[in-house]
Amino acid sequence: MTQAVNRVALTGNKAAAHALKLARIQVLCSFPIGPSDEVGEETARMIQRGDLDAKLIELEHERSTMNAQITATQGGVRCAFATNSEGLLIAAQQLIFASYARIPIVLVVAHRALEPPAVVRTDDHDTVMYRDIHWIHYHCENAQDVVDTLIQAYRVGEDPNVLLPTFMTYDGWEVSHNSYPVELPTQEAVDAFLPGFQLPADIDFVKNLDFAQYYSGPRMSGYGYIDVEREYMERRFQLDQALNVTAKQAIESAHADYRRLNGRGYGGLIEAEGLEDADVAVVSMGSLAATSRYAAQLLQEQGKRVALVKVRAFRPFPGDELVTALKGVKAVVVLDRNPVAAVYHDLRSAMFGQVDAPIVLGRIAGLGGRDVTFYDVMYMAEEAFEATRRGYAQRQHAWHFETIEDETMLARALAR
Repeated sequence: MTQAVNRVALTGNKAAAHALKLARIQVLCSFPIGPSDEVGEETARMIQRGDLDAKLIELEHERSTMNAQITATQGGVRCAFATNSEGLLIAAQQLIFASYARIPIVLVVAHRALEPPAVVRTDDHDTVMYRDIHWIHYHCENAQDVVDTLIQAYRVGEDPNVLLPTFMTYDGWEVSHNSYPVELPTQEAVDAFLPGFQLPADIDFVKNLDFAQYYSGPRMSGYGYIDVEREYMERRFQLDQALNVTAKQAIESAHADYRRLNGRGYGGLIEAEGLEDADVAVVSMGSLAATSRYAAQLLQEQGKRVALVKVRAFRPFPGDELVTALKGVKAVVVLDRNPVAAVYHDLRSAMFGQVDAPIVLGRIAGLGGRDVTFYDVMYMAEEAFEATRRGYAQRQHAWHFETIEDETMLARALAR
């Protein structure tokens, strides 16, 4: 095992830039939007200093930047682009194009809440809203997670059996601009893990995107038609299998190989702590996982059996893995930092029909950057304990607005 020797303090954004350098990207596509812009700025400085052998392409908006990244990747060049929120909205058509054309781009996203009203703080709705377009979604909790996951994201997406685009995400400001201790892997370790980008020899994006060759009938305005019954649906099935079967396997395999090389692991699709004898589990993503971990530790010190489950890959959704991990738990509280309770609803769907399934509570919290303290998580975990005592949840799905800042506020909230 090659041990990391370079220990530094990095923001989440600068950690992403260092990971891009270690991944040996060849093109940086750039258009600024906060809080993601520091990724492009730091990577551009590396290029200008000669630390990274890559080309910088600055464009006029996110749509053209995405087009540049798609085109370069189709040419066999490993690229990078960092954006979020309104930037993703501007590039929506290209996002769909990239996945359905099987183009393995990677987007670094420091989450930012969507407007209106205007806000620059975080929640994860800007990528969660694209949960149904067959992208891989990674959610990171700190800068170390960002470094390790971004390197893995390139390997998984570029796998010839996967060939899918990836959102590699973390919370804006809370992770993007806070500094963390980070161990950077050596270039030798990354090179051993992540080979140079090379598209499969038999891939032909023209065939993937222009179906004219499959149709012998009339054509109109230069566009080819396809035999819908024979081609279109089959291609969508292949895409779905690539995400929900092959990518799952690739994520687990990449995680295991990376751990062997660098000694750090995050559980693959999910990371679970303390499930052996837990009555209640807290399920969360991103930086909420770090807050939830500490809350669980405090509750354990009080003699309460609480576990943490971190969803690392939201797509492909680890439904089977969560069902297996949560067997024996009496109640689960799912924390969503988006207004559609995406993880809660997906987990409820996965649990449907399971024998002796736990009670599942969903809580929406922290939208638009509202603080979620470990006291808040303790309160929501106590709601799950109350559900186990009753045998059902009084409020199965709810919004948590309050910010609980100390033990006195927590005691008052629990007494209500």
